Amino acid sequence: MTKQTHALKVKSHIGRDLLQSSALFKHEWQVAWEYVSNGLQYVDTNVSPIVTVNIDQSQKRMTVKDNGRGMNLTDLENYFTMHGENIDTKAGRPGRGMFGTGKSAAFGIANLLRVTTVKNGKRSTVELHRADIERPESAETVPIRVLEEEVPTDEQNGTVVEVCDINLKSIDTNAITREIEKHIAFWKGVTVFVGTHKCEYVEPSVRFEKEFKASESPFAKQLGDVTLRIAVSKAPLAKEQQGIAVTSNGVLHESTLAGQDKRQFTNYVFGNIDVPDLAHDKSPIPPFDLSRSGQLNPKNELVRAIMAFVGMKLELVLQELEEEERLRKQKEETKRLQKEADAIADLINKDFQQWKVQIQNVIAHTAGARDYKPSIIADDEDFDILAGKGDEPAKKISDEGGPSDIHDDKPKPPNPDPNPENSAATYEADPDGAEKAGKRKMDSKKKSRGGGFSVDFRDMGEHEPRAKYEASERSILVNVEHPQLAAALKVGGIEDPAFRRLAYEVAFAEYSIALSVEMANDGHFMDPQDAITAVREGMNRMATLAASTLYS
Repeated sequence: MTKQTHALKVKSHIGRDLLQSSALFKHEWQVAWEYVSNGLQYVDTNVSPIVTVNIDQSQKRMTVKDNGRGMNLTDLENYFTMHGENIDTKAGRPGRGMFGTGKSAAFGIANLLRVTTVKNGKRSTVELHRADIERPESAETVPIRVLEEEVPTDEQNGTVVEVCDINLKSIDTNAITREIEKHIAFWKGVTVFVGTHKCEYVEPSVRFEKEFKASESPFAKQLGDVTLRIAVSKAPLAKEQQGIAVTSNGVLHESTLAGQDKRQFTNYVFGNIDVPDLAHDKSPIPPFDLSRSGQLNPKNELVRAIMAFVGMKLELVLQELEEEERLRKQKEETKRLQKEADAIADLINKDFQQWKVQIQNVIAHTAGARDYKPSIIADDEDFDILAGKGDEPAKKISDEGGPSDIHDDKPKPPNPDPNPENSAATYEADPDGAEKAGKRKMDSKKKSRGGGFSVDFRDMGEHEPRAKYEASERSILVNVEHPQLAAALKVGGIEDPAFRRLAYEVAFAEYSIALSVEMANDGHFMDPQDAITAVREGMNRMATLAASTLYS
């Protein structure tokens, strides 16, 4: 036996440990939900949780106020203990507070955490500063600055968390709202406000749903008596709405498509499966960690069983949807609607091709923009522009870049290329042309979607918008169950002018908005007014293009 001469121990650097934990909280929405969920969970008996989130952009501050049970000094000491044992969990009350990340979350984005809390008529206020965490002596302890210590008050129980001196350029309030609304679908009887907006989960319109019991599957032993609900929406879902929510005692851990991501119609599928054993799993490989990453660990045995079960049942539902779609396309009315949809798409794509040339010309004659290639016009092949000096026979069609279709009547280019070799004139190929021009290649930094738009009529529900744009497929879906379209269709059928004119107008409006959204996502617009102008001009172009088709 080896003689032990030194007592070796595992040690931790408190300051570094805290900052490393905080690094897992990279976004404002993660931090906000950390403190909102605490306020929802830790409440007195017979109290309905109410939490309010306020964002002060100018002061770079996020405030989360709740009506929970509050904390006294003993509770605060436990709160600020790194990886301290959760009192509720120890007492057998299930919840999400397993890792004690509240004191560190704020420092993922900010420099100061202030907590003001009232419990049983006594108020305490404390602060934790990044500067104190980073001090050399923080290896052993990090001081908590006590501003108020159990001061008598007539205020109700509750806690106010202030995340101050936030380092983000701007605080995304919409992202915070979306994150909260995603989670509170699984919390009953709670109220959360972001500013004046009341966060609510509104379930999409359901076309049909199915339930599958794990006890009747090959995974009965691993999963026990749990039920998987798979619902199919009437309209395509936003990205954050898609997938099966995997929860444990109502705590969301991941939304998944369980390997079916590439299948058609996954953007219509949502649902949930609650597996209580996830919260109690003591495997050497844990099912999840303290990062709140929204992802379960696929190497955990229980997680693997969940994903296999969900994937197997999702495949059955998707196969059913694919068969329905095949039969739908065979119906006579569907064929007539599709014929009309194709006619709309032809007009849209005619405009799109002309619009692409306009954008390409603007890029060709704008200094510094040669390598810029908006995803909306990017094909798999590089595109060429006839401009500047060269040997190609051509005819000059403009001495300037010309007025832009998407920026009102401002002359283009805004920044003429200083290189005399790169004339601002625009040419078109002409074998008999008197001019000579060169092909200017627009370098593609990445491959992106090319081609045109498709249009389809769908039954998406009376509460859904008149149309939706599916960017991933560059598809415009017109909702024939919307009250306006349904009424027009009922008047005289598919070929009736009232329905046709309305359907065209709806599709044209969605197309015009889609162009602006795609360009805005590429950072094309410097001023929000430019995007509005682009939508207006797009709708005007389409109305002009379709006039003879609809009114002759």
